[in-house]
Amino acid sequence: MHTPEDYLYGWLIYLVSAAVLIICGWIMTAKISWGGLRGLIRLLAVVTLLVPWYADANMTYLAPAWIIAAFEGIFEGNFWRAGGPLVSALTVSFAVGLVVWAVLHFKGKKAETQ
Repeated sequence: MHTPEDYLYGWLIYLVSAAVLIICGWIMTAKISWGGLRGLIRLLAVVTLLVPWYADANMTYLAPAWIIAAFEGIFEGNFWRAGGPLVSALTVSFAVGLVVWAVLHFKGKKAETQ
C-alpha cells in the first residue's frame, strides 16, 4: 500500500503534467479562428483532465476520472463508475460554456449597435 505522501506526490506530478498539457493544448487551439469553438474545446479538455473520482469503490483516494473510466472500461467493462461523473461534469461545463459564450456574444453585438 502507498503512503499518503506517495499519493500527494503522485497528484503533484499529475497536476504539473496536466498543466503542461493544458498549455500545449492552448497553443495548439490558438489557430482556431472561431473563438466560441476554441473556448469550448479548451474548457472540455481542462475539465477532462482535472475531474477526480474514487480510485476504488472502497477507498477514499481520488484519481483522474478519465483514467479510472478508461481502465475500468477496458479491463472490467464498467466504464460508468467513473465515466458517469466525468460525462456529467463535461455536460455541465459545456452548458455553462455555451451560456457564457452566448452572453458575451450578444453583449458584444449590443455594444456594436450602440
